[in-house]
Amino acid sequence: MVSEMASQRGRPDQLPRQLPPVRHRVPEFWSPERVEYVRRMATTGRPPRIVDESPDRTGRLLDRMTFRGLRPEDVEAAMVEGGDVDVGVEVFGMRLEMPIYIGDMSYGALSGGPNVAIARAATEAGVLAGIGEGGLHPEVAKYRNIVVQWASARFGMDMELLRSGVAVNLKIGQGAKPGIGGHLPGSKVTEVISALRKIPIGSDAISPAPHHDIYSIEDLAQRVKALRDLSGKPVLVKVAAVNKIMFVAVGVSRSTADGIIIDGAGAGTGAAPSAIRDHLGIPIDYAVPVSDRWLRDNGARDNFSVIGGGLLYSPLDVAKLIALGADVANVGTAALLSFGCTMCHSCNTGGCPTYLTNLALPVGRFDVEAGTRALVRYLEAMGLGLRAILRALGAKDLSEIRGRRDLLELHNADEDVANAVGVELVEGGEIAWYQDQDYEPILYREMYEEGSVHITGMGGIIPGYTSPARRPLDLLRIEAAQVTHPPVDPYREDIDVSVRTPSRKFDVPIVIPGTDPAAVAAAEALGAPVDGDRCRNPSSCMGTADQVRVPPGDELEPRPGIMVLDERLGGSEMLEESVSRLDRDANLMGLRDRMTIVAVGRLFSGADVYKLAALGADLVEPVEAYELLERRIKGMDYLARRERYENLTIALVEELQLSMGAGGLTSYYHMVGNRDLVRSLDGSVARALGVRVAGT
Repeated sequence: MVSEMASQRGRPDQLPRQLPPVRHRVPEFWSPERVEYVRRMATTGRPPRIVDESPDRTGRLLDRMTFRGLRPEDVEAAMVEGGDVDVGVEVFGMRLEMPIYIGDMSYGALSGGPNVAIARAATEAGVLAGIGEGGLHPEVAKYRNIVVQWASARFGMDMELLRSGVAVNLKIGQGAKPGIGGHLPGSKVTEVISALRKIPIGSDAISPAPHHDIYSIEDLAQRVKALRDLSGKPVLVKVAAVNKIMFVAVGVSRSTADGIIIDGAGAGTGAAPSAIRDHLGIPIDYAVPVSDRWLRDNGARDNFSVIGGGLLYSPLDVAKLIALGADVANVGTAALLSFGCTMCHSCNTGGCPTYLTNLALPVGRFDVEAGTRALVRYLEAMGLGLRAILRALGAKDLSEIRGRRDLLELHNADEDVANAVGVELVEGGEIAWYQDQDYEPILYREMYEEGSVHITGMGGIIPGYTSPARRPLDLLRIEAAQVTHPPVDPYREDIDVSVRTPSRKFDVPIVIPGTDPAAVAAAEALGAPVDGDRCRNPSSCMGTADQVRVPPGDELEPRPGIMVLDERLGGSEMLEESVSRLDRDANLMGLRDRMTIVAVGRLFSGADVYKLAALGADLVEPVEAYELLERRIKGMDYLARRERYENLTIALVEELQLSMGAGGLTSYYHMVGNRDLVRSLDGSVARALGVRVAGT
């Protein structure tokens, strides 16, 4: 194994393989411009620019925030000045040369060479690198500044691993897939990975969603103490930035952990279901300020480190996150960009064009020497930019800006969001970013051919925030369980999605349009309701005698029976707004248990079904998903069409169950009308839908 890694080292004058970054059809956070920004830092050791002329009107809160009175020319001038400015930080008993954590990326998710380059560069630059849950590679073990990980599957876990590095990371969750377990496809479990993880060659490595010995803060405290006693090292707890992150942060601090790693929505991953990656958890710029505030209010901030990550890449990002309340910033994806990542989202396939994640396909080798130098230069550029920002602000070290939200101003946002993050709003606007052209969603082949959820790699997609939204529903973020209660693993435990209406019971809450006889047969086989007059089996018919079909509108009043809100009929308000208002009104009038709300519209995924159910829908008809399928399979014979309708429905139900399980829900009726399960990134959307803003 050691000789294998040694063979990956190239000539000292080589650079990592650089291919043009991918420009996606629908805009994503990691645009070619941002990718090139990181590459410039990795090439020159200097940031191309540090402060923009004006705040952005769309995108992250970080991009809409400015340091009060900080001008680009002041920072550029400060870059060439001397002076005593310290960007180092003391965390859990050790000093870092700058407040950077690179992680957590396992050997398996990455191809080996990048793991070594990260550990080596981190040690040379005086920052930290998390090794992930894939076991300890002997080449990585040579470097001091690594943080080992204790995760739910315990892959490769032994005392040698626990006693390596400078700290132990007890992983509860991660930003790209909060509340569900890790997933390494079997195609990437080679002989070397099999030996390190102690699992069979070629088998999928699926970590359990929960730690089965951690179901409460008390259980967490016992595990933290045990790991500290065994390793003799500080113990950090890694969690996803979930809707109620403030409770999680305080709970982790009470467990006697030395710090918390908060992984925000949009963070990178080697493999995750796209419906989970894109819709669960909240961004790090919402999560850090509320966590810092709650920790301080509960007297738990002193001697407790906060590491925040997810969509961070520049010196200004790091400075702003520290001002929001973090001690250290996690820049995992940016490290891979410095190595040449093109953001093609193929990590899970093993066919990475720049050799970062390919294990089973011997198409090339990652150059460890060149990669190490590129990452060190990127980190040098980070330090240079941070020092310039501190000088321009008149600060001598990071402690003078840590938690200083008063140094920041927020632009192009609403008052609700400003209050949630504790930053003064100086220019109003809305967070929601909607499409300026109609992007048709992608119907992934594995959903209708295999009945499987779509798995993808990397992050950067938060609808309505870092990518344009199609509708207000996209601005809602789904809750996941972290620490305060356990998630439920749908691959190992039952999650009931059956629905009872006043006249019948359905096995699934997804309504299938009855436009094709093959779709009707698929619905009957799965116990799904059918919408349309082609329904043959009364037990599958949604019902017509007591049904009223109306467009969404503020003039609707609750009534007993089935109310079908069909946005194809037009209407005076959005479907999601009508569903939420009708559910609330029906509860106030005492009619809710005698009516069934059906939402019909331009919906596409299991996440859409979850959100509409949380707003109050009993049944949801994702018309667009089935229309796309119908166009794609037109011309196939009856049995082939039926199979694909069944597969798509099974995949949508699996997405729904994954989302439910992530939040610890075991029954569909635990979520219908439970608006506390979702948070909005935008204040006006929150008010319209009767939900709270993220960070509250």
